[in-house]
Amino acid sequence: TMGREMALSVKPLDAPLGAEIVGLDVTNITEEASRTLHQALLDHHLVVIRDQPTSDADLVELGKAFGPIVKARMVSPLTGRDDIMVISNIREDGKPVGQLPDGEMAFHIDQIYKPNPCKAAALHAVEIPQAGGDTMFSNNVRAFEQLPDAMKQKLQGLMATHSFQYGETSRDARVAAQERPHYTHPLVRRIPENGKRALAVCRLMTDRIEGLPDDESKAIIEELC
Repeated sequence: TMGREMALSVKPLDAPLGAEIVGLDVTNITEEASRTLHQALLDHHLVVIRDQPTSDADLVELGKAFGPIVKARMVSPLTGRDDIMVISNIREDGKPVGQLPDGEMAFHIDQIYKPNPCKAAALHAVEIPQAGGDTMFSNNVRAFEQLPDAMKQKLQGLMATHSFQYGETSRDARVAAQERPHYTHPLVRRIPENGKRALAVCRLMTDRIEGLPDDESKAIIEELC
């Protein structure tokens, strides 16, 4: 109605990306709230919602504000749901009950080794250490914008092959790409909703740039990372 004050506000963070969403009730995400969230993600690449106890069902509904939900690779006894991936170092009978129990993951783009990589991820921090272990995010639009003009020109039209590969950052790229799920995408992708260009490259999964000699491919990937 006219004159009604918006309950939701979007406050940009003092960082290269991110905005805090204030006034959102995650147990009742209206169509209006969904539109605000989606636009905030496009504008700021990362949205933060603080201090809301969130059930598994609420988390999935929050994810649906951005698109269809991808199934988890492994169902964890900590949730029992097949649409939530649990990251945990907890063990039961000596076996991890979640994924990535002991190691860091290098920067990556979720499921870039598939024809349709994940558009977004909703991460709910349940139990975290008092110091360290921070999850980090990068602004790949800004990363592209700040490249030298010569590099921007060089990247135009180049395609890169990415393979499913966790835990290793050095390997024979061609063997890895042949043996594991893999897909080739433009090295610079356009975000469909606004046309902005973003780097689509990461040390963890980008095997090679197609059409270039191995040494040149590796050198460009290293420089971009």
